Amino acid sequence: MKRRGITFKIFIVTTILLVVSALILYLTLYFLLPPYYYHNKKAKLEAGVHTLVSQIEASKWDKAKDILKEFEHQYNASVMVQSEKNQIIFPNVVFLKDTDNAKITGSTMPPVVRDDTFNKMMPVSFVGDRERYRLMVTASLQPVDEAATVILTFLPYMVIVILLLSFVGAYVYSRLIARPLLGLNVMAKKMAMLDFSTDFDFKSNDEIGELASSLNKLSRNLQRSMEELHLANSQLTDDIKKKEEQEIQRREFVAMISHELKTPITAVSGQLEAMIHNIGPYRNRDKYLLQSHQITQEMEKLVHEILDISSLESQEFRPQIRTLNATLLLTNIIENYQYFCDTKKIKLVSDIAENVTLQADERLLSKAVSNVLSNAVKYTPKGEVVSVHLFKTLDGIQLDVMNSGTHIEANELPHLFKPFYRLEKSRSRTTGGSGLGLYIVQKVLEAHHAQYKLTNEANGVKFSMSFPRTWNDT
Repeated sequence: MKRRGITFKIFIVTTILLVVSALILYLTLYFLLPPYYYHNKKAKLEAGVHTLVSQIEASKWDKAKDILKEFEHQYNASVMVQSEKNQIIFPNVVFLKDTDNAKITGSTMPPVVRDDTFNKMMPVSFVGDRERYRLMVTASLQPVDEAATVILTFLPYMVIVILLLSFVGAYVYSRLIARPLLGLNVMAKKMAMLDFSTDFDFKSNDEIGELASSLNKLSRNLQRSMEELHLANSQLTDDIKKKEEQEIQRREFVAMISHELKTPITAVSGQLEAMIHNIGPYRNRDKYLLQSHQITQEMEKLVHEILDISSLESQEFRPQIRTLNATLLLTNIIENYQYFCDTKKIKLVSDIAENVTLQADERLLSKAVSNVLSNAVKYTPKGEVVSVHLFKTLDGIQLDVMNSGTHIEANELPHLFKPFYRLEKSRSRTTGGSGLGLYIVQKVLEAHHAQYKLTNEANGVKFSMSFPRTWNDT
């Protein structure tokens, strides 16, 4: 079934109302106008006759004639005055004068009485005349009947005019009323499709105008809510993804820890068991007890590193920030590594700016810098140079650690900050550490909002870290 629009419905209803209203008005005039006119006209004539009688009886005949003529003109009526001898003295008047008084005489005319006329007879007298007269007032009520007949005859033509005016009026009215409703309907459909990009431009002080304003406000509120919901959903998706990645990393981390601890524990356990049972070379307990002790020291170091990582990754972790002298801190760390450089025949040079202060956690920063410098010393060949450069920049403070004579494959650089990742694939303790050093460095620098990078230079590898001048714990 074809759906009828609101414009069509308003047009049909308005047309019917206009046609019915016009016909009711037209027929009301036809049926009620004649009796209303008859009673109204009759009442006015009754009142006018009584007023006329009072005016005549207070006037002489000469003045009374003017009053009678004015009454005929005003009420469109015929007035006749008749004497007791049935002589009509008005409107046909003959004056007979004697020496003392004027005598009023006239012709005789019988009154005409009809059903569609108003007839009223009243006794009257005039000032200065003792004779009594009869006042007869006659008025025709036929014109209103003729007008009603004309109205009925003109009805077919009026029907055409009524229909034409009704159609035009209904069309204009329906378009005027339906236009904002159609616009609101279009906007509501767009909102149902989650399209809040457009507003409905309709200015009016009525309820439709208030509805349009409320719908526009609702659209803007929904759009803002949808944007906030989309942003929250995106953030939630990122958080879930991050949690999943953290969970994967945690499982991998636990697996790596298990692997890193399994080998030394197995070695120590085997050596101790062999020494207990005096098997073969393990009878030399001093030698293998020393080896077991060294292995347990490595394991202790690994456990401490794992605990540091656990602390850094904890949600409750907050670095103990205070203002410290970076120049003094770096000088002390360099002095600690001078002996190892001398042992490896490595030259350690430094270029450290004076009185450089920094807001940081001294313990964590010292550990991070020590790990970077330790890696530089460990992987620098004999006869090469390790240089440390601390200086101020426009944005903050920068520390560069450069070791010459080394090179890292480009595909290895992104993986160096992963836990337990080592360039030396044999994972021997004699050629490398646990693989957690740079991972700890990364966590410490991130906790200080510092920028860092590890790059290959023309004659070596450089680790750069930049610290902001002021601390903002956000």
